[in-house]
Amino acid sequence: MPHARARRTSLLALLTAATLAGATTSAHADTPRPGGSDLYTVKPNEKGLFPLYSTPEAGQVQPLNWDGSLSGWGPGNFESRHWEDNDYTEVLFTGCTYVGATVTSLMLKLWQEVPYSFDKDLGVNTLTGCFRGPTYTSQGVWNVHVDGGTKRYFTIPALNGSVYTRATVSVGTVYVDTTAD
Repeated sequence: MPHARARRTSLLALLTAATLAGATTSAHADTPRPGGSDLYTVKPNEKGLFPLYSTPEAGQVQPLNWDGSLSGWGPGNFESRHWEDNDYTEVLFTGCTYVGATVTSLMLKLWQEVPYSFDKDLGVNTLTGCFRGPTYTSQGVWNVHVDGGTKRYFTIPALNGSVYTRATVSVGTVYVDTTAD
């Protein structure tokens, strides 16, 4: 019995050390091609694809820092324009650049707006390919339905896996695709 307790203690110590050191990895059910490339080619005539411009709806205020592109977004400081969707969502970033530090990845978190309740976190995708140059596009995909929600939006909760950074990113063009075709 003491031998089993020592083994369990050792395993817990290893798990704790690995977690604190950041050696563990996490996966999300909605992440496409885990561990693979997120590079994508935009097809301008693709059914359901539209650039996410900042045109306000009637009676609403123009969203700040939003014009079909992103400028100066840091972890957790902005949210995108909301759009109608409640099933399949692709968000495409073309031409990612950074200021303040070298950024090679960003976490893109999708949210479902739920009226009169807390918005639903639909998970994250990590985008890297769009940092290769102005013509490179990264794709984040979510295929999930939320009862009671009709609109979605995204945020950038982390750059290079960190929520604590002064770096910011800009994205040349943002597209959303709401069809799985």
